Amino acid sequence: MAFIPGLELSRRFYWEAVRPVLDGPFSGLRHSAALIGPGSETLGFDDEMSTDHGWGPRLQLFLRPNDWKTHAEDIDEALRAGLPHSFLGYPTNFSEPDPVDNGVQLMEASEGGPVNHRVETQTVGGFFCGYLGIDISREIGEADWLTFPQQKLRTITAGGIFHDEIGLESVRARFSWYPQDVWRYLLAAGWARIGQEEHLMGRAGLVGDELGSALIASRLVRDVMRLCFLMERQYAP
Repeated sequence: MAFIPGLELSRRFYWEAVRPVLDGPFSGLRHSAALIGPGSETLGFDDEMSTDHGWGPRLQLFLRPNDWKTHAEDIDEALRAGLPHSFLGYPTNFSEPDPVDNGVQLMEASEGGPVNHRVETQTVGGFFCGYLGIDISREIGEADWLTFPQQKLRTITAGGIFHDEIGLESVRARFSWYPQDVWRYLLAAGWARIGQEEHLMGRAGLVGDELGSALIASRLVRDVMRLCFLMERQYAP
């Protein structure tokens, strides 16, 4: 079986498997569907090896707050009963979260009974609060930006939105890049960090500490690469 990148798999899973279930009892329910946040597939970095953990036909289904309160449990039950047990050769059923492995779930083949799916029904505000710790109903301040890991910002902006009726894309666009002053501050801080350490690589070597010199060199390379991402206006993975 040829490997299907996770974003494409999830896009097709929504349109060909999840959407037909929703178009039954939930026809007309406004929602958005996406795959954003954690996972190598949101960045397009996944390959065959990625399928051994946390990967598979999955997506997020976003509802408005009142609709989420009213319909989330019913949607979950409808999907458990109505989804196929496999999609394009991949199981849609997943193991329970592993408590000793950060809640990782694995694809788990099944032939009958309810599907333990990974269609996560939530609100847009709930997702961003849980993932970035930010209340999207207010303005994002400069101090807020300094608390967001670049990796998380990248997985939000690089993931896929398959259907959008409730404004998910407009919220995501608010995180597309740093405000100008924050961007300049991060550039200045990055250069200052290098300036404080770049001379130490040679000094460690002069006193015979080759291991220490190599460690400092690796940190400098990391910091230079982070600056390169900043100068290209891209969040670092």
